[in-house]
Amino acid sequence: MNGWQCGTCGQQHRGLATVFGAQAPDVWMHASATEREAGELTGDMCVLEVGGERHYFLRGHIEIPLIDAQGEVFSWSAWVSLSQESVQKIADHWDDPARASMPPVFGWLSNELPYDRPTTSIATHVHSREPGLVPYIELDPSTDHPLVREQATGISLHRLAEINQAVMG
Repeated sequence: MNGWQCGTCGQQHRGLATVFGAQAPDVWMHASATEREAGELTGDMCVLEVGGERHYFLRGHIEIPLIDAQGEVFSWSAWVSLSQESVQKIADHWDDPARASMPPVFGWLSNELPYDRPTTSIATHVHSREPGLVPYIELDPSTDHPLVREQATGISLHRLAEINQAVMG
């Protein structure tokens, strides 16, 4: 793979992409036009009412160390379903430099990522970081899933190339 076009800046880049992600939680993509029109989707948060129930989502990064590129990480930019209370707490402190010291909040992964086993509904803990940095999504280490193992142990550049191929074809 010689290069790829960035979905954010539109520029052509060389080498392997180190961030992939969804523009919205999967439930948003499957919602009706009427449900989406009544909901709200920004680059960081989403509110959607489905079947009379309001759902709240936050975008963050699942960071996976690259074991043969010291200090480098691969990130899945993904959405997590949170309680109304958790989303409100994060929103209330969104511009607060001290938000990085807030305790993590519980959530459920809300995107299907290209793994052989489903990734939606993996339990998570979402850690706020300084303003300007997307939250860090820590996957529940007790969950038996390849994605959870990759976050815990890291992946090789070869595996990153496989992910690039799976996502970009």
